[in-house]
Amino acid sequence: MRFPTRRRVAFYGAAAVLAAALSFVPTPYALIMPGSAVDLRGVVTVLGHTWPSQHFYLTDVTLQTRTTPIMLLAVLLPGTRVLRADEVLSRDETPPQFEGRMRKAMDESQAIAAFVAERAAHLHVPTPKSHVIVYEVLPMSHAHGILEQGDVIRTVAGKAVRSTFDITNVLFKQKPGAIVHVIYTRERVTHAADFPTIALKGKTRLGILLLPEFEPPKLPIPVRYRPFNVSGSSGGLMFALAIYRTLHNEPPLSIDRIAGTGTISYDGTVGPIEGATQKLIAARRAQAQLFFVPRENYAEIARARGITIVAVHSFNDALRALDVEASDRHPKPTRSVSMPRNLGKERLQ
Repeated sequence: MRFPTRRRVAFYGAAAVLAAALSFVPTPYALIMPGSAVDLRGVVTVLGHTWPSQHFYLTDVTLQTRTTPIMLLAVLLPGTRVLRADEVLSRDETPPQFEGRMRKAMDESQAIAAFVAERAAHLHVPTPKSHVIVYEVLPMSHAHGILEQGDVIRTVAGKAVRSTFDITNVLFKQKPGAIVHVIYTRERVTHAADFPTIALKGKTRLGILLLPEFEPPKLPIPVRYRPFNVSGSSGGLMFALAIYRTLHNEPPLSIDRIAGTGTISYDGTVGPIEGATQKLIAARRAQAQLFFVPRENYAEIARARGITIVAVHSFNDALRALDVEASDRHPKPTRSVSMPRNLGKERLQ
């Protein structure tokens, strides 16, 4: 078909404008895609101890917070999911600020992982000081007019809060709209309030962004983390397992590639994460034989085949699962490795 000159120019001009819009105009959506499986052998060092023969993999997701219409076509790729950008970024938060918040979450997860692992190895590790502060109250939250930036959250629904993960673990048991009792301090004055939770990304939330403030634990055996290109809080479980198995490299396991995901709290609780499906894909790419997932996320990947999936609610659950693998290689009574009795009781007063 031939166009007159003016119509042809107009057609190409409109096509150029459309192409620019598809390529550069931002959308209110974000993408969550399969990320990588990071071999922690190159990330974690436990001073004076040799890394075990197994490979422990932290799995992550790729998060694209700024998308254009043409980028949204990636949803056709396996494991890619679209979500609203305001479910990831706060209202006035820039991507660099978001990344800084995620790095802070990574630092918290690494500190807690080392604490939990060495406590589980029956080493004496004093409980470090830690608390959680309000970074921002989101527009849809019922905490508006109650909580403010800088407030310290002390308890939620009667549970002491020492880490950001404690709040997520408590709210998982609540339904959206449930009234929760929150105790917080502002300028050293204690306050209490009751307000409804909200539904966010299909989960029960307070509708606030949090930042952890914590002292590094005083570890009897120093643990060092090398920088690597992953941030966020969901690597806590795998950091703790890698450290523990480096401290206790016996008995040998029947598998050598272990991957997983899950936050971890000071009391050893493993909490829910985002992107279980995407992280399982990353584990498969690394040829992992076993994948640890928080109990709350198990339904998302329960039908997967070709890899053993173990749902856990605590660090002790994961240790027992590894004991089963060891007994498969060297049959003998399963060794029960328990957390110290006082670990879950040493909470912020």
